[in-house]
Amino acid sequence: MSKFVTSFWNYVPSGVIDAEKCVDDWAELGMDLPMSCSCEKDEDYDYILKNLDAAAKKGMKLIVCDKRTLWYEIGTIGEEEYRRRVKAAADKFASHPAFFAFHVGDEPAKAHWADMLKAVKIVGEYARPFINFLPFFDEDFEKTLGTNHAGYEKMIEDAVKETKLPQLCYDCYFQMFENNPEEGIGLYFHNLNRYRALSEKTGVDFWTTLLSVGHWAFRVPSEDDIRWQISTACAHGAKGIFWFYIYGRLLESSYRQSPFDQYYNKTATFEKLARQMRLFNDHFADRLKNAKLLEVYHAGRTYGGTPLYTPGCIGGLFFKRAWGMPMIVSRFEDPDGKEFLLFVNNSQNKIERIEGEYKGRKLFDWFAPGQMLIVEEGR
Repeated sequence: MSKFVTSFWNYVPSGVIDAEKCVDDWAELGMDLPMSCSCEKDEDYDYILKNLDAAAKKGMKLIVCDKRTLWYEIGTIGEEEYRRRVKAAADKFASHPAFFAFHVGDEPAKAHWADMLKAVKIVGEYARPFINFLPFFDEDFEKTLGTNHAGYEKMIEDAVKETKLPQLCYDCYFQMFENNPEEGIGLYFHNLNRYRALSEKTGVDFWTTLLSVGHWAFRVPSEDDIRWQISTACAHGAKGIFWFYIYGRLLESSYRQSPFDQYYNKTATFEKLARQMRLFNDHFADRLKNAKLLEVYHAGRTYGGTPLYTPGCIGGLFFKRAWGMPMIVSRFEDPDGKEFLLFVNNSQNKIERIEGEYKGRKLFDWFAPGQMLIVEEGR
């Protein structure tokens, strides 16, 4: 992608919302690579084509959610029938200028791994495949994946190399734990660091799915939470951000306050997400999309195995925190070899101010919760 990827998870069946108006909403949310509504039967083809046409007019590309390309039935129907279905889907959609990839499946566990690998390779013969992996977690991890964290990292690395998967994507919502926030934040950064390592090993970008709907043990994200999620993901090297999810659709469990409610009306979360995504796209996305993360530190308190910042570990940088909030300091390099720093207030709810200097630039900057700032030499 020539852009920083911005997207969301879409579970709305074809025909439920207007195929063109919904693309306007996606543009307002600042998305450049949305997931299409779901194509489940022949009658849905025209709707998905309208989705693609509308996306092309907005300069977007779509991840097409076509039931025929999901791995879920390959073990039942066999590889040849699956291949036939994938080819039919590709013949229908893959040549469209707004087509980007086919969704192949979500969160493969040990029981699904072999089918996932077969499906990704087959889809890759006809179009770009997209798949989303599970995060690293604690409870029942080895039962679910059949291995520990190190073993799972090796499983993903091998899968990317075997299938030539062109990107890594995963979801993680622990950062919005309501009742044990510090544990959740630790797991969140553990995942960012693990997937960053996988990205470096495999040579493909990693994208992360962040939270935009309250459910289960996860609170409804505030605007500060949305900003914090964007900034912390970028500071750890993510090149794409997805949101789970934007359409409420159903009255289920404790799901609440997604950007659209169950009646497809915009909620207060829509406004917050749209504003923060617009600010990110206008001020940070272009600078970060092709920049290489060289190193990342946590100052004050470290999470998820991130190295602790100590004075002198980044040449030419000195700073102090006025209120002692945790901070992130990342060092990036542009394609032309020019370096810059990214500062993030790593507090989800407290303001911070830093004072100092970086290679001739004086620092005196206030940070809202989760706010990021690009700092360059002498500027």
